[in-house]
Amino acid sequence: MDFRDLVSISQGELSIMNPCSIEKALYMGEISGLSDGSKVIDFGCGNGTVLALWGENFGTSGVGIEMREDACQTASATIEELGLSEKISIFFADASEYEKEKDEYYDVALSLGSSQIWGGFEGTLNALSGFITGKGSIIIGERYWKKDGVAPEFCRQWSEILTEYEILQIIRDSGFDLKSVVRADENDWDIYESGIWRNCIEWLLDENNQKSQDYDEVLSYYRRVQEEYIAYGREYVGWAMYLITPSF
Repeated sequence: MDFRDLVSISQGELSIMNPCSIEKALYMGEISGLSDGSKVIDFGCGNGTVLALWGENFGTSGVGIEMREDACQTASATIEELGLSEKISIFFADASEYEKEKDEYYDVALSLGSSQIWGGFEGTLNALSGFITGKGSIIIGERYWKKDGVAPEFCRQWSEILTEYEILQIIRDSGFDLKSVVRADENDWDIYESGIWRNCIEWLLDENNQKSQDYDEVLSYYRRVQEEYIAYGREYVGWAMYLITPSF
């Protein structure tokens, strides 16, 4: 089963496909200095919720890149419904292969929970840095280790996760400064993870899916992610949005 299909089943109905509330997404737009006329590019934009929120509340324009076609359709429909189609465009594409125009620069380059596109936090920071203006900002939503002592059997499965000190050093070594952190709390995590479980259960209970060749894989995925979260994830893994600006 293609992992993109699994993501659509488990997270496709979520407005923001990360442990992030609407309120925190709006707050991040506020502290980023967004205003009427600001331009934003969102890599891995999912259902387009953040772009739509910012367009509606701050008057921003911009572009969303998403490699799942169903998510692109949802994002485009949401943006059209809000009357933002002339200001915000959604492209069905692999973000790692997106080629910008010569003079295509943005006030904010955004990637929430999509650092796997560029192989991790550092690759994401380097990629997004090529899309911002000289005074632009980068926002990366990323997991991090909440504690030093992580169970070995768990941390080996999540070798790509960094400590926040490592994240800070990458930011500084790349010529940037960390301006703000907006962190997910336990309630944000519970709402996000529980949404995944509900979506999987609803899919598994649908009689049309019970004869699907993908049934066992979806069932296994649901059980695995639930066990990981309850046993280790909730205690050891955090998630935050990092507002990053060029070093002064």
